[in-house]
Formats: sequence, structure tokens, C-alpha cells
Amino acid sequence: MVVEGKKILFVTTYLESADQYDYWGTNISGKVRFSYPRFSSYGLRFIKKNIPQIEILEYPTIEEYMDKLREDYDIIGFSFFTHEYPKIKRMIELARRSGVEEIWGGHYGVLTDGIEKMFDKTFVGYAEDEVADTLGMELERVKHPYLVDLVGLPGKLRAFPIGVLFTSRGCSLKCEFCQTPAFCPESIPVPIESIREAIAEYKKDGIVEILIPEEHFGLQKKHSEKVIDMLDENGMNWYAQTSINILDKKLDDWYDRGLSGAMLGIEGLRQEQVDSVSKNINVDKTVNLLNRLKDKNTFVIGNYMIGFVDDTEENIKECVLRLTDFSIDIIQICILTPFPKTPLWHEIKENYGIIENDWSKWDTKHLVWNHPNISQEKMDELLKWCFNKAYPRYRIFQTPIKFYRLHAHRYKAVGTRVSRLRTINKIVGDFWKANVRFEEPPSKI
Repeated sequence: MVVEGKKILFVTTYLESADQYDYWGTNISGKVRFSYPRFSSYGLRFIKKNIPQIEILEYPTIEEYMDKLREDYDIIGFSFFTHEYPKIKRMIELARRSGVEEIWGGHYGVLTDGIEKMFDKTFVGYAEDEVADTLGMELERVKHPYLVDLVGLPGKLRAFPIGVLFTSRGCSLKCEFCQTPAFCPESIPVPIESIREAIAEYKKDGIVEILIPEEHFGLQKKHSEKVIDMLDENGMNWYAQTSINILDKKLDDWYDRGLSGAMLGIEGLRQEQVDSVSKNINVDKTVNLLNRLKDKNTFVIGNYMIGFVDDTEENIKECVLRLTDFSIDIIQICILTPFPKTPLWHEIKENYGIIENDWSKWDTKHLVWNHPNISQEKMDELLKWCFNKAYPRYRIFQTPIKFYRLHAHRYKAVGTRVSRLRTINKIVGDFWKANVRFEEPPSKI
């Protein structure tokens, strides 16, 4: 199908208000905390960068979306997750009513059971090439968009901007709970030239902190080493989402070349838990790695799951309390959720049964299946308890102390009062020079 002369809009789900979606805030109870609001859709930014003819609309209010519908688009594409299905359904109904000819769907949400009938065309996986082909175009290479987020405290106070960098997309590992093998079953590298261009753009804007939020940084070994070399040469501090097995081997080397933090799938602290979902990690290795990261003052986000088949209220509480010993800055606690198109979906559906038909509850913060030991009401209570225990009030002070110690080490500061003051001035100065450019959400697309 070749689409010529069509007016096309790709859009995310709408927000209930003008406030940005706070990714970290969904995992932390309490108002005194760090905040990571999402201003941009990474997937839509990739498409816009590579196919500039397509317009994008990121996290609008419903009123902003309805205003866009008055511009008479021929095609509207929706990028969404499973739990956003009810909102997307409403947006599609409004688009159909306004006379839009075609409705397209993409991102993980199109893996949702029975959803295909809502769309005229769906795209599974990272779809720049497929969308371009549909439009009668051919891409020379995938280009990396400008992705900058503002990290700080809730409200207007932003600590510093962080440049987001994807070096690969997709994952070849086979964790039973993860939808990525159904969405994009191979780890596909982003071209080195595109990565080099993105790093140069960030450096030009004074951004010295880089986040690599892909599935498992380091799976593409030679490719990842080239990226680290570029980051090191540009004097950047970087934070990578990677696996425990990879980081256990590479921690010392990566730390010496700028690694400042890691996002890790801890998932469980009982070996039988992680084995039950084919998570190929050793819990003793996990514990050892967390202690090594603590010694190096690195920032750590730990993804952790509760609600395994053999979980009870008692062992959930025991493990979460144990987690607090490891100086993890943010523990993202999720309830085990059997998403469609995963092995876990088939196993849970057959052996225990799905009890939640409201897709908005499929956000990893609700129990959606018939757990043998814990009710939905009790799981709600447990999750709140876990949030409170995993992020005590003093945690807000732990992170900046670690941050200073790490950067003081990077700036080669010694232990005198004068050198400490100079180091603080250097750190604050670097962030201030970058931050003044981004008083509002960055919008280079």
C-alpha cells in the first residue's frame, strides 16, 4: 500500500490534565522524592526524525487532541501500551466520528488480545522502515532523534537535563513475563553514525549526563564498546539499563569509563522466584553486584516483582525489607502481570485464570489473575506497604550524597575543604549551564 499526499498524525494516549506523566512517581509513595516526567514519546520521536512528513502529538490533553482532529487528517496512528487501551479506544472513536479515513496502531499495545479489529493497519516492532515502506519511501539508515528529559523534584524544580540514547532496540532473551520477544525478538543496533550524531548534539547543548534505557545494554558487545568509547571521549557520565549478568562482568571497566548508574531487573530475591519466569540470574550474584554498586556510589534503579505463584504476604514483606539494605535509589515494584503474547500469559490463563477484564488495570500495579495465596484487595495493600518501605523519607538524601561522591571522584577531588567546595562549584556549574537552556520541555524534533 502506497500512501501519497496524505495528511498523517501519530499520537500517544492523552493525559487527564496538563501535568506530565511522572514515570518514577508511579513507583514511589510520598511527595518528597525525585521526579522523572516524560515530555516526549521515544518511539514517535524516532519516527518523526526518520519520516519528517508525519506529524506527532505527545501526551496531549483530550482537549488538545480534539483540537487536532479539526485539522482533517487522513490517517491517525496511535502509539500505546496495554493499560492505555480504554483511552485509545475513546480516541479512535473520536477520530472515526471526525471522518479520519484510516486508523493505524503501534507499540506494545497492539499485542493486546483481540485489539487488531480496532485498526486498519498495525505495526509490531520498531517500525520506521515499515512505515516508510508503507508511504513509498526507503530509509538509508535509522537516525537517532534528539531526546532530552528533565530530572528533578516534583513541580517546576528540575535538577538537570539528561540526554536519552538508544544504542540498540529489541531483545533476544526469553524472560517469560516480558513482551519484548513478541514485539522485537532481536537486539537491533542503532547505526554508530546515528549515535555519534546524537552524542555531538547533546554535547553541543552542554548535556553531560546520558541515559541508555534500552532492554539490555551490552548485548551487542563490540557495538556497545564503540558507544562507551565515544561517551568517554566526550567526558560524559552515563546510566545504562542492562542485565545483572552483563554488569557483573563489566562493572569495573565501565565504571572507569564513565558509568554512573544502572537500571537492573532484580525481579526477585528468592532463587525459585526468578527461575519460575526463566530469568537467567543467580540471586547471590545479584546481591554481590548490588553491594559492589553501593561501594562505587553508583545510582541504581531496581525493577522488582511481587506476586509470583508461590508468593505469600510474609515472604513478600521479608524480601522487600531485605531490598532496603542495598542502597537502591529507586525500587520500581511491580505486580507480576501475564501480558498477552508472553509465555506467562498462556501459563497463568490455563492454570489459574485471568480475573481482570479492564485493560486499564494491566499496568503492573494491579493483580489481574487468580493468585492462589493473595486476593486482589490484599495485593493492593501489599503494594502500598512495599512502596512505603522501599522508599523511606531519608532516601531523598542518599541519592545526592552518592551523586556528589561519584562526581567528586570523577573530578579527581581530594579530601580538603577547599577542594570539596571547588568540586561542588564544578558540578553545580556544569548542570546550571545545561539547565538554563531547558526551563521548558525540550522540543527539538
